[in-house]
Amino acid sequence: MTLPDSNSVISDESPPAHSTKITINVSGRTFEIELEKLTKYPTTLLGSSELGAYFDSVNNEYFFDRNRDTFESIFDFYMSGKLYPPRGIPEEMYLEEVAFFRMMSIFNVESDDEEEEGEARKLSKCTAIMKAVNKALQDPSSSIPGKIWGWLDLFFIALSVIAMITETNPLIKDMISVKGSTEQKIAFIVESVTVFFFTFDVLIRLTVSDARLDFLRSPATWLDVVTVAPYYFELFLDASRFKGLKVLRMARVVRVLKLIKKNKRLLLIAYVMSHSLGELSLLIIVWAMCITVAGSAFYYCEVDVNPMVNSGVDGLWWAVVTMSTVGYGDIVPVTFVGKGFSTVFFYIGMVFLALPLTIIVGAFSKQYESKGTWSLNKNDNKINRLYDNSKNKAKK
Repeated sequence: MTLPDSNSVISDESPPAHSTKITINVSGRTFEIELEKLTKYPTTLLGSSELGAYFDSVNNEYFFDRNRDTFESIFDFYMSGKLYPPRGIPEEMYLEEVAFFRMMSIFNVESDDEEEEGEARKLSKCTAIMKAVNKALQDPSSSIPGKIWGWLDLFFIALSVIAMITETNPLIKDMISVKGSTEQKIAFIVESVTVFFFTFDVLIRLTVSDARLDFLRSPATWLDVVTVAPYYFELFLDASRFKGLKVLRMARVVRVLKLIKKNKRLLLIAYVMSHSLGELSLLIIVWAMCITVAGSAFYYCEVDVNPMVNSGVDGLWWAVVTMSTVGYGDIVPVTFVGKGFSTVFFYIGMVFLALPLTIIVGAFSKQYESKGTWSLNKNDNKINRLYDNSKNKAKK
């Protein structure tokens, strides 16, 4: 069972020598392809002499009991020269199929990993430690120290948020406001410890980062800076002279957003939202149009009659509350015509909200499936590296 060249397959159980087109059956789904396109990549399973071992002489085809949805991506590579990751396929499953058909050998992904390991051995001990720390911080699940640091970060985020909310209680607020009291000291210690931890976290990430400039430009970095800045302003400036510092304390609420970086699902949602801005803008535009029309109509129906409606702004506020189905009840119609318009626009609001939401949910599901459970870190994702290498190879 051998494949000596691209024009023939010499085997007791292989197709005739004059056959240039073969049929591949993957779990019931058949694919037809010219043999020359397979033998163009002799290091892969389909292009090597081992292909004959899977020949079914009864049906005159090559049979593979593998995942057929994943194989479509592999088959497309032989046709187009580009390896596109399939949608809705877990990363582990796809890598398993790619490894079975030996696609890794084409793009030297494994050799790239070996080169990186070789370079790591040549690096100084200090640089090696920095790389290890950086990997642990970027991917806490990769090591035990990373997991410990990740749980510490979650603990201090929760502690900071709980302390901030507790301080708003009138009784506790009065106790903390007394200078020199035990409660004030405890509150200061809790705030100081959490801020110092977040500050150290930012500094250590900056120190071990491979691309410090990109790190400083990252929105996540500025999010961390905003969460600790109010503390240092209050520490070095007189809060009684700068009343604006009280407003800055509200920035501590932003610490809750740090949880997004700790959860891959939340990161995936943020990624999908950023790639669905077109659909979201459609919702905003449609809703703004409805609110403008409904608010204006309500204003002219109720003006000079309803004491709760004094300007067009009141009409727009009523439209926002009514068409979003919230219904605060602070502004209500009193005229017969106003009540009729309110009923109509209430149902129109539900319809106009539902239509764009259907489009947004569809786009969200599409993006979510295409990303699946794959890593959002492009450098650590072997799938993305396969895709990039296939594009570079196709260009050459």
